[in-house]
Amino acid sequence: MSLKTRLQENKPLYGLFCSTPAALSVELIAAAGYDFVLIDLEHTLIGPEQLAAMLLAARAGNIAALVRVAAPHQVAQALDAGAEGIVFPRIRSPQDAQQAVRLCHFSPVGERGLNSTWHSRYGRDDLAAAMHAANARTLVVAMIEELDGLAQAAAIAAIDGIDVLLEGAADLSQALGLPWQTRHPQVMAALARIRQAAQAGGKVFCALPRSPEDFDAAYQDRVRMFILGDDRGIARRAMAAHLSQHQVKDL
Repeated sequence: MSLKTRLQENKPLYGLFCSTPAALSVELIAAAGYDFVLIDLEHTLIGPEQLAAMLLAARAGNIAALVRVAAPHQVAQALDAGAEGIVFPRIRSPQDAQQAVRLCHFSPVGERGLNSTWHSRYGRDDLAAAMHAANARTLVVAMIEELDGLAQAAAIAAIDGIDVLLEGAADLSQALGLPWQTRHPQVMAALARIRQAAQAGGKVFCALPRSPEDFDAAYQDRVRMFILGDDRGIARRAMAAHLSQHQVKDL
C-alpha cells in the first residue's frame, strides 16, 4: 500500500529524515519500524548513485521513501529511481506549488518526462497503465518555511495536486527574527497557521514535533503525519548516552 493511500486512513504515520549518505541508514530506519524515510538532498552531499542505492534499500526494507530535492532537475531522477514523493523546500506561492505538481506528475496533471523505468519493469508492463499508477501514488509535499509562504499558506493548500503541507519551524524562526527559537510563541503560531490552512484545504499537515508535548498537541489537533527528527542527531544522542554509561565518574 502506498504512503499516499495510507495517509487516507487517518492513522498515525511516523517518518525520519535521513541525511547520512548510505543505504545502510535507510535499512536501519526501516528495521526500527518507521513508516517512511525522507532522504534529504537539500542539506547534504548525497549523490545520484548514493540516492539510487538508498531508494533501492527502501524498497527492499518495505519502507516508503520521500526525497527532499535541492533543485528541480532532481525531481524526475528521484521519482524514476523509486521515490514515492517529493518534498519541495521553500514553497512561497501558489505558482511555486503549481510548478511542483507539474514536475511530479505525468500528463494531463503535469509535465513529468516519460521513460520506461523499474515502475513498468523497463517496458515489460503497459507503459500507459504504469504512468497512471504513478500519478495516483506520487505524493507532492510543499514545505512552508518563509514569510511569503506563510502568508500564502491557504492558497498553496488550495492547489490541486498538492497533497501535504510540511512545516519548517527552523527557517521560519529565522524569517521571524528568532533563529532556532522553534518553540517561541510566534513560531508556534505560524506553525498552527500552516496546519489550519492544510486542514481547511483538505490536505495533510505534516508536523516535526520537537518534544513529547509538541507531539501530543499536534495529535489532539488531528495531525497524523509526523517526522520525528534526523538520523544524525538521533545517532549522536544515542552514542553520547552510551558513552556516558561507561565513563569513569570522578570520585
